[in-house]
Parts: sequence; C-alpha cells; structure tokens
Amino acid sequence: MTAPTQYRYSLNFSLGTILLMVILIWMLFSNAHGASNTVSWTVYGICAFLFLSLLTLLVIKRLIPALKGDIALELDTEGISDYIRDISVNWIDIDDISLIPGRSASMLRIDLKWESEYGKQINLPLRWVKGKDAEIYDKVMAYFNPEIPDNTEDN
Repeated sequence: MTAPTQYRYSLNFSLGTILLMVILIWMLFSNAHGASNTVSWTVYGICAFLFLSLLTLLVIKRLIPALKGDIALELDTEGISDYIRDISVNWIDIDDISLIPGRSASMLRIDLKWESEYGKQINLPLRWVKGKDAEIYDKVMAYFNPEIPDNTEDN
C-alpha cells in the first residue's frame, strides 16, 4: 500500500444535523408563540442564541469542509490522521484498534502503547467521515496489520 487512503467529510451527516437543529428550534418557537408570555419568549431567546451559535459552528467546522471536499481521515503507511480533531498517530505507537458501534455512527477506538497528550486511548468518531463505518474499519485494520488481506475497494 503506497498510496494513502483518504476519506472526505460527510455532507449527508452535516445536512442532517442542520435539519434536525432547525426542526428543534422551530418546535421551540411554536411552543413559545403558543404560550405568549414573557418567560416562554425569554427561554426561546436564550435557546435560539445557543442554537444559532451551534449552527454557525457546525456550518463553519463541518458543512463548509464537506462542500469543499476536504479530507477528514487519512491512512498511509506511517499512520492514521484525523483532520477533524487534528490528531495523527503512527502505526508503531498503536497497541490495538477496535470499532465501537453507535446509534448514528461508530467510533474507532485506538489504544496506544504509551500515554500521549490525548491519553492512552483515542476515540475517533466516524459520524463526520464519509463512508461506511465497517469498510473504514477494515481499511484501517489493513494498514495496521498488513498481513491481514484487505477486502475493501480502493477509494
């Protein structure tokens, strides 16, 4: 494996998260409008400010990189690089890698041989990475253990 394998940001997950946030803020607005009192509008104002702040952060950190086609995760012969959280780990420093399933997306759990600035264990969420979690894990394991045959297609 000489060419690095690159996975881009997930546009679908970014858009889905934004849609969910808009639906939630709309539900809160309809409740505040129906209640028509000062307390409900105050709660709505505070929540709307938080939602808009999170929405702005989501657009800047996840949606724009997904639209530009930026790389979220890269695998090469040296190691694994997570550009979402700006973490790079060399294969020789890794003790074990496992896939932790989740409801909406899985997570790569990397156990290190030593304590790093991130701790002895690094969790890389795959929700913002475009691709099927199991296929990403198989590709990671093919780089981590080159003697195991790679059953995934090249990206």
